[in-house]
Amino acid sequence: MQFTIKEILELILKRMILIIISLFAGLIISFIVSKFIIKPSYTASVQLYVIPSDSETSVSLNELNYAQKVVTTYISFLNTNVFYEKIQEDTKLDYSINQLKKMTSAKIINNTEIFQISVTSFSAEDSYTLAESMERLAPQLIKSIKPSAMISVVDPVVFPNRPSGPNTIKNTIIGGMLGLAAVVVVIFLVEILDVRINNKEDLIENYQLPVLGEIPNFYLTRERAVSNKIQLISKKIIKKKNTVVDENIKFIYTEAFKSLRTNLRFTLLKEGCKKIIISSPLPGDGKSTTSINLGITIAQTGSKVLIIDCDLRKGHIHNYFNIKYRPGLSDALSGLAELKDVTKTTSFENLDIIPLGSISPNPSELLSSSQMEKLLMVLEKEYNYIIFDTPPVNVLSDSLSLVKYSDGLLLVVREKVTSHMNIKNALDKFNLSHGNILGFVLNDIKTNQAKKLDYYYYHYGASHD
Repeated sequence: MQFTIKEILELILKRMILIIISLFAGLIISFIVSKFIIKPSYTASVQLYVIPSDSETSVSLNELNYAQKVVTTYISFLNTNVFYEKIQEDTKLDYSINQLKKMTSAKIINNTEIFQISVTSFSAEDSYTLAESMERLAPQLIKSIKPSAMISVVDPVVFPNRPSGPNTIKNTIIGGMLGLAAVVVVIFLVEILDVRINNKEDLIENYQLPVLGEIPNFYLTRERAVSNKIQLISKKIIKKKNTVVDENIKFIYTEAFKSLRTNLRFTLLKEGCKKIIISSPLPGDGKSTTSINLGITIAQTGSKVLIIDCDLRKGHIHNYFNIKYRPGLSDALSGLAELKDVTKTTSFENLDIIPLGSISPNPSELLSSSQMEKLLMVLEKEYNYIIFDTPPVNVLSDSLSLVKYSDGLLLVVREKVTSHMNIKNALDKFNLSHGNILGFVLNDIKTNQAKKLDYYYYHYGASHD
């Protein structure tokens, strides 16, 4: 996935609060760790000078170069076990040879003949004692190996009165930068790995299909959606003391379905009864909510609408209208009930439903049977619209059996929930069945997008009352 500069800036601005929090968290944590958790360390150092072989005032360049090269050899002498054993014997401190090697560093100073030995420990006394011992023993060890060596002390060891580490300011800045870098990496990884649909533009860009409806989410909590206690657009949505807010929410929700109804009319140009499949990739995307409220909205225009619950396994549209599910569609298709007995009127003018009926062991066969075709031939003479509420197509293939009877289908997806993989699978199945995919209904759109719709619809409607 490639990001444009604009997309990067938008993503950073979108997550700016998280970025700032992570930056300050890194700074604060690093400061606390450096100041109060990490134990202070103390460093004692001594500088030694390698004297060229010629003691006269005039020393040749070759002799100086030779002395500089010899320094490296001398440093190697000091990194031997023999040297550290002598330090152990001299100081009587309880450090192993490996510990002493880790505590000690030796380096050449600015490519000169001077080299420095430093000892760092958590005790100022120990660091000083060890460095002072090395100051005395290092020249002796080197001379014992190379008698011609001439070494003098340039800068003797000094007792370390202040800690040499940790560097609180440096560590705090590094911690802040690490926190900043970490959150940026996580943000971009999440964005790259996020396969869910983000918005209307995401759908259009990836599938070249129109989004016919955008349904807001702020009146409907996820818990209520799971329990299937959806609200109908013609009834009061939320009971609060502030009825103006309630009416505003009700208005924007109603207008969202009116917009879907209008777009559907422009998309589905056909004389006579229009038969529409409403499905979704997976359960919980909101297809039943869409089926019912779209049916109510169309019926409000005076068109006769029939909603058929084609989920013959787990259909529950009857619950929303307080209607018994038997007898229903499966009974009519099995010859156990007459069509007039399974067609139920609702409290909404011009809106009827056919519930699922008795649970059937072979729903797909019933939906694709000749009885279904005959039933629809009768129904399409009485209704202007027939809406098939079908099972999720990625779970059950029942909706594919109705493609041959329908004039088009709507795929309901949920913002920030439905994945691109599930959408692609659903579209592939309908395309293989030669279904006429009219477009998407984007359900549960995010709050700020809903507020924009709220402002547009409410103020536009208010100015034209």
